Amino acid sequence: MNYPETRTFFQLAGQSYPHQGEMGVSTEALKLLVRPGGAGMVICLSSFIGRADVIRKSGGFDLKLPYSQDSEFLFRLATVTDFCYVNRPLVRFDRSPVESRHVGVSAVWTKGDFYLRDCQLRYERMMGLSEGLPPEIGRLVREQLGSVHNGWANWYLGNGQYGKARAAISRAVQMNPTLNIAVKWLLTWGCPPLARRAVRYRQERSPESIA
Repeated sequence: MNYPETRTFFQLAGQSYPHQGEMGVSTEALKLLVRPGGAGMVICLSSFIGRADVIRKSGGFDLKLPYSQDSEFLFRLATVTDFCYVNRPLVRFDRSPVESRHVGVSAVWTKGDFYLRDCQLRYERMMGLSEGLPPEIGRLVREQLGSVHNGWANWYLGNGQYGKARAAISRAVQMNPTLNIAVKWLLTWGCPPLARRAVRYRQERSPESIA
């Protein structure tokens, strides 16, 4: 509600997260929960129902996480159980503009450093859980954690904190050694003002990107 989009989460997912039939099992829930935005396409917590003993076994919500307790909880839950889904509208979401929803105490949610800190905590905890899980899951978690450190490098470059930017991009290249991150590593260590300009240029073209 309060938003022009009227399709359900499953309809929005389209071909990326297919849900066949009115009911079924999310066979790749664990993998999808690693990626940003994946939780809403796999399990909608507002309409989630679970067995109390299974939830207790997973450890429940981690209240030390400031923002994404739901995604981290669902990931842990997916390590001990599969998920079924009901492919029909069950709840309505308020999707009024962020500036009207994230006010007061919640206003901090829109700040870049808050978001990065929360993501880092979540993925570091996922890393601790990835042992014993399929190797693909560990690789995905490392990639996402690398992207977070890359985001921190952007943050520090934007604030002129070049020493911290070098440390962050070094962690990023260890976690997720892509060509883009490697180039940023070279720029950050060799000519941080140029790296800063490159980051600003990219952010102007893609304002929502943290990488």
